[in-house]
Amino acid sequence: MLVKNEINSYRRLPVTLYQIQTKFRDERRPRSGLLRGREFLMKDAYSFDASWEGLDRSYRAMYDAYHRIFERCGLTFRAVEADAGSIGGEGGTHEFMALADIGEDTIAVCSHCGYAANVEKATSMEDRFKSSESEIPVYEKIHTPGVQTIEQLTQHLQIRAIDVMKTLI
Repeated sequence: MLVKNEINSYRRLPVTLYQIQTKFRDERRPRSGLLRGREFLMKDAYSFDASWEGLDRSYRAMYDAYHRIFERCGLTFRAVEADAGSIGGEGGTHEFMALADIGEDTIAVCSHCGYAANVEKATSMEDRFKSSESEIPVYEKIHTPGVQTIEQLTQHLQIRAIDVMKTLI
């Protein structure tokens, strides 16, 4: 209602609204021998843009800002794909995870391509292909005599290994 009453023209966009409030959790499962607190402080941000490109810029600006904040704090962290939950959304969402041996969440990380996701959101390469079968590349047989390693294959095909990984993701 707030946005509907305040923003009546695309000329007033983009706008990002922040909501900081105390939230409550009703879970009784102990973690690391401690019963979790039921109350915590949460900051949400909502971006309103005139175009998808504007939304991408706003999202990237917020993502980069959090990255800088956590780096300045000296945290060891990783941005991972996350489940948008009931809020939904068209694009990907991320959450920043402080890396620790103990904690509440587990993340899946690929050391080769940089993919990282909360295990609730993580998908395998097979899952990604199944969900977008129309995007599966047509495979063709390529004669590669004497090629035995990835390095030799990339040289033979005159491509970079990173390009091979990007096509798989």
